Amino acid sequence: MHILHISGDFCNTKVYTNLYQNLDRQGVYQTIYCPVRSKEQIGRNAFDAENTNIVYDYVVRPYHRYVYHIKRQDLFRSLQQKVDLNNVDLCHAATLFTDGGQAYFINKKYNIPYVVAVRNTDINGFLNLMPHTWPAGKKILQNAQRVFFLSKALMDKFSNHKAIQPILPEIKHKLALIPNGIDDYYLDHVNHEQHDGHRILYVGDFSNNKNVVRLGKAILELKKEELFKDITLTLVGGGNDTSKRVQTMINACPEVIHFIGPISDKEKLCNVFNTHSLFAMPSIHETFGLVYVEALSQNLPVVYTKGQGIDGLFDSSVGMGVNPLSVTEIKEAIETILKAAGQYSNNTINFNQFRWSTIATQYVKHYNDLIN
Repeated sequence: MHILHISGDFCNTKVYTNLYQNLDRQGVYQTIYCPVRSKEQIGRNAFDAENTNIVYDYVVRPYHRYVYHIKRQDLFRSLQQKVDLNNVDLCHAATLFTDGGQAYFINKKYNIPYVVAVRNTDINGFLNLMPHTWPAGKKILQNAQRVFFLSKALMDKFSNHKAIQPILPEIKHKLALIPNGIDDYYLDHVNHEQHDGHRILYVGDFSNNKNVVRLGKAILELKKEELFKDITLTLVGGGNDTSKRVQTMINACPEVIHFIGPISDKEKLCNVFNTHSLFAMPSIHETFGLVYVEALSQNLPVVYTKGQGIDGLFDSSVGMGVNPLSVTEIKEAIETILKAAGQYSNNTINFNQFRWSTIATQYVKHYNDLIN
């Protein structure tokens, strides 16, 4: 089988690399088409493979973000020049609107079937903010063979959207849930030991979406209580659009909020997980959130966002969901978990479902079913 992956975000995250590497190891022939915004992105996240060809295409222009229909036509025109479609059995679009738009054109012109994935940006960007793209999105969904989701929360949010409700009966049978994976290191070092104390951990960037400022405010509110006067918040990561506000908070409260910067070494990060009591990341929007599962692998209870990311993927024994815009809810969730830490554990989680080789096998089954 020969799969064409249309992946406009391939250069920006290792998630796609992990999936494509494992598909390659299972003998899947692949072409990865990656339209890029700058020449500096060419070659990024490339990997050694026996059955995979990566095609970088410097075709995305700044004005494309404002003209969806022109963008997908430009990318489709360029894709046809860069990729030989004669031997492609199936297209896998990494997003619904942008990548799926090209897969739809390929299907109409070359009669090649396609599958699409729905991500956070498809819902919170296109469906919520760009109604002029809805007719195109509906056509993409109606002609796709499968529609993949990384989390139940995302699938539910998609299914309940007013733009999707009218066509949901005809596409519902296509919806499939396959989560993202995490690095094998965490899966090979799963920890079931309980953690005590009042040490809160956050791992990620400092973008407005990740909501670090509200998390910090919740911690500072908790510190006013006698029971939590020893509470601390450790921040791993950094950068992005609220970094100055976060740094101001760190400078004002260095005895409470500790910043240790990025950690890329998995063993070191695992050790950091195991010296804390709870992981909190109340993102405003979250497609999946690998770091939640990484934290859970070390038996840290998690504070996550209601209706986003891992919400609905596990039972209540792993942590609590919150309204990310409410400092009070974030504070109360952390307080509740810390007061009853022994009631939260990862014992009910089958971590093998997050192994990339397992996930690749699921995709291969879908590919085979559709091609055959």
